[in-house]
Amino acid sequence: MAKKKISVSVEEDLFNKIDEKTQELGISKSAFLSFSASFFLHQLESTEQSVGNPNISVYQLIKSNIEALEEAKQLSKEQNK
Repeated sequence: MAKKKISVSVEEDLFNKIDEKTQELGISKSAFLSFSASFFLHQLESTEQSVGNPNISVYQLIKSNIEALEEAKQLSKEQNK
């Protein structure tokens, strides 16, 4: 299978987590991101099939949940100051 290159920019916190995990696993960041993207797509497609409704955007639901969790974490940090 032919491979294509992409350039990805991520937030510094995510970069640091990826860097730590790839060092721990002994693999390159490229291999880690490739595996992660494949895994996420597989999970997304599987979830979309199990939902069975093409009008529901599973990606948007996941994204909204992640954003809500991040907002809750931020509010919690601010309240604990």
